[in-house]
Amino acid sequence: MPKMKFQRNGVSTTVAVVAVVVVALIVAGGAYFAFGTTTGATTTVTSTATSTAISTAVSTTTSTATSTTTASSTTTTPVPISGAGGTLVAPLMSTWTFAYDQATGGQVNYAAVGSGAGIGQITAKTVDFGESDAPLTAAQYAKLPNGTALLTIPISASGVVPAYNLPNVTAHLDFTGDVLAKIFLGQITQWNDPAIASLNPSVSLPAHAITVIHRSDGSGTMYAFTNYLSDANAQWRTQVGKGTAVNWPTGLGCKGNAGVAGCIQGTQYSIGPLEIAYQIQNPNIINYGAVRNAAGNFILANLTNIASAMQAGGSGLPAGNAQWTKVSIIDNIFNDTTDRGVYPITTFTYALVYQAQSDQQKGSAVVNFVWWIVNSGQSAGKTLGYPALPSNVVQLDDTTLKTVTYNGTPLYTGP
Repeated sequence: MPKMKFQRNGVSTTVAVVAVVVVALIVAGGAYFAFGTTTGATTTVTSTATSTAISTAVSTTTSTATSTTTASSTTTTPVPISGAGGTLVAPLMSTWTFAYDQATGGQVNYAAVGSGAGIGQITAKTVDFGESDAPLTAAQYAKLPNGTALLTIPISASGVVPAYNLPNVTAHLDFTGDVLAKIFLGQITQWNDPAIASLNPSVSLPAHAITVIHRSDGSGTMYAFTNYLSDANAQWRTQVGKGTAVNWPTGLGCKGNAGVAGCIQGTQYSIGPLEIAYQIQNPNIINYGAVRNAAGNFILANLTNIASAMQAGGSGLPAGNAQWTKVSIIDNIFNDTTDRGVYPITTFTYALVYQAQSDQQKGSAVVNFVWWIVNSGQSAGKTLGYPALPSNVVQLDDTTLKTVTYNGTPLYTGP
């Protein structure tokens, strides 16, 4: 689709057209949040939430674009770049790319194809940057072109929630990791099973079969969810394990977070793992439950407790050019009984950038964009459920970006 351009007469004009842009994209392309036979009301909610995030990003970053876009550029007009990866970050990436264009004129085309496909495309160098909600595995690192170093750059974090469609139940149900694992193993098959009922004594649960929903494609969202289930349940750990793609014991596979959301919304008595932004942008359409953390508290995911989890589990990170295979906020906080307010299914989402760039202009454009995300674009996630990166992660990212080179010369030219 050609990139839509607008006269930039200031932030107020930008904000005014944002809702129109998002609605047009949803109607025309069946974009991230189009849920099959979604009602007009749902579309309005989605565009309002997204336009709020975009207007926040534009108003915050337009005045600082000059000072924060510090990598060198050899042309007056920025070179367009492309990226591909996870759908977990897709709502925020859509906001970022629009706001970045408005603030700097830099064009970024992002394809939300799933983390597995994003890793595959950056490995093949068919995009300028990759994106994944899961770190590369040892096997994926081994497939990188010989002599290359692929940098891992945390750009945000989010929570994965157990979302469900349960008629006549408006309460946020409570779940433990063990109960969720047994549901997705096919061992708990009825909504009124004693294991669920005992966690929710005040809720009248229906005597109806559970329909399990999961992703059909390689997904960092599923990596986070299966990571948590592996920590919580020994049978899941040995029988299924964790990964962007696993052999699900039961259930219906749907493509992308938007696909999972659509399947849940269209299937009564269903449950599936969903990135929180897709629920936030479609309230009263999909409900979701609280998950018990190590301190014994049932936590309903929100901006504050996702940020707390990232802060508690995001220390001691490796260098950007090291292997990140074992990095997991979920593992780091699973047994943490001191941080009572953390949401337990929280994960980083990463930009993937080659350290040595083969094209100076595109390399500069990639550094500019990711630098802008990390240093100027973080406020855009507030209304979408993505907390700002803590200072230690920002510092690590800045250090990593300063190592990106063309012919041995760093592309970053700032202080």
